[in-house]
Amino acid sequence: MAKIAILGSENSHCMGFASVLAPLSGEKRFRALELIGIMGDEASNRAVMDKTAVTRSSTDPAAFVGEVDAVMITARHGGRHLPYALPYLHEGAKVWIDKPITASVDDARELVRLAHEKHLLLCGGSSLAGAAGTVRMKELVREKAGSVSGGHVTAPVNLVNDYGNFWFYSQHLVQMVTEVFGQGIVSISAKQKGEGVHAVFHYPDYDVTAYFGTGYSITVYLGGYGVACERIDLGADYFLPELEEVAAMLADNAVRQTPEELVYPVLVIDALIRSMAADGAETEPVAL
Repeated sequence: MAKIAILGSENSHCMGFASVLAPLSGEKRFRALELIGIMGDEASNRAVMDKTAVTRSSTDPAAFVGEVDAVMITARHGGRHLPYALPYLHEGAKVWIDKPITASVDDARELVRLAHEKHLLLCGGSSLAGAAGTVRMKELVREKAGSVSGGHVTAPVNLVNDYGNFWFYSQHLVQMVTEVFGQGIVSISAKQKGEGVHAVFHYPDYDVTAYFGTGYSITVYLGGYGVACERIDLGADYFLPELEEVAAMLADNAVRQTPEELVYPVLVIDALIRSMAADGAETEPVAL
């Protein structure tokens, strides 16, 4: 049985994961995974422990070093993700990281460097990557590749918060774009208007427009009058594909993305922020 710890109990995602990995009922969906503890502030730890069968907690991010096969990092602030991961990465543990993977390009570069240097397995990102609607639209774009002429994607945003502001929520929309239309973005334009952000992702053969500020949806333009739309309702079990990804990483010793692919949304978010700061000027995702 693989042993796991979750770092970042202040995030509701921790509660969701813990309720499945260590349910009060004892009826586990992932029998090969054992959640040995959680980490966060004392109040958040207690809130999770009161509603799950988790019996161990700590306020020290390195508390479970040497005891786990993998960690799930759910800290709300992406700036904590690399520091939380480092002691586990150095011991060779597998790591799943919540959105945003990191909150800076420098942290993304260091994560990729370590992954290659130590031959580590990393996975994670937005729960929207595994949402049924996202998967259907991704398959459609692959099937109709020659006919795709653009698209439009929407998702909520949180512009002002204690967790990195735009960084905190933006990977949901960004990863919906990159999962469906690919990671070959040439340049980006973005401008904040009121409480939302309008953006354009420029691909070599078409553009994908986006609006950060409303519900989850994906539209694909198929040329002529062709159009396909998905309004995505995550549902109560939205986080299960992420646990399935962790279980697969541990069981198969493999992941679906390279380290460079995993951190690509970080490069896109950075470009969006730079474009907004330049009043919508076109920017390019930096190279790792």
